[in-house]
Amino acid sequence: MRIKDVIKFPESVYILEKLLNKDKAWLFLNDDLKVPEEFFEIQEKVKNGYPIEYIFEEVYFYGDKFYISEGVLIPRDDTEVVVDRAIEFIKSCQVAKYRVPSTKFKVIDCCSGSGVIAIEIKKHTGAEVIATDINEIAIEIAKKNAKLHNVEIEFKKCDLFNEKADLLIANPPYVENSYPKPNKFEPDEAFYGGSDGLDIIKKLINKAIEFKIPYAIIETGYNQKELLSKFLKEKGIKKYEFFKDLARNIRGVEIILNVDN
Repeated sequence: MRIKDVIKFPESVYILEKLLNKDKAWLFLNDDLKVPEEFFEIQEKVKNGYPIEYIFEEVYFYGDKFYISEGVLIPRDDTEVVVDRAIEFIKSCQVAKYRVPSTKFKVIDCCSGSGVIAIEIKKHTGAEVIATDINEIAIEIAKKNAKLHNVEIEFKKCDLFNEKADLLIANPPYVENSYPKPNKFEPDEAFYGGSDGLDIIKKLINKAIEFKIPYAIIETGYNQKELLSKFLKEKGIKKYEFFKDLARNIRGVEIILNVDN
């Protein structure tokens, strides 16, 4: 088959760009050339649900390219709005009475996964960043990405976190256990957060209260506003704001936990 025969199929242009090391314009100018056999092997994998990001071991997030492989959640564009909120807050250096110079600002990125959130925060703010994850594979991939982007981040393998910071940010597992995954290849533990999806989020908030972390930005599910609001009120937390992604779906929550410590 020729390039012109397959270029219309989903992901075909990207696959050919990677296999032939050519750009899209070149493919269209040379669309009478024969397609390499490897193309069809990859196309079949993608057709069966295998993430193309794992095949080529790369993913783009916040305009940057990162390394990714099996065993770790693939970053989604929807999470970029969470990074936006964190960067905006750190640069403003204040929430109510709470002020910290940005050069001394300490961030914990919990459930860090491939490290993309931690790396973007470090690149755009210069804050001190600690990235934690319980998954050893995730820690190794995140370290590789930090080296790729030439940033210094402290990585810790642990369950959630065990220290104080100025800001907690997290994209934790928050999908309801009954909800089907987008594919069977990404790890279950990176998706599921209990029957209502809030098990890990609640633990994060409780830990943040315990360590007197004053501010948190946490990614959530689009349908968790009511249940999470109830939990926050039960904890005596009065100041919080849910925010939306570009598709206008609820994507996360900003929480003021303690502005006096």
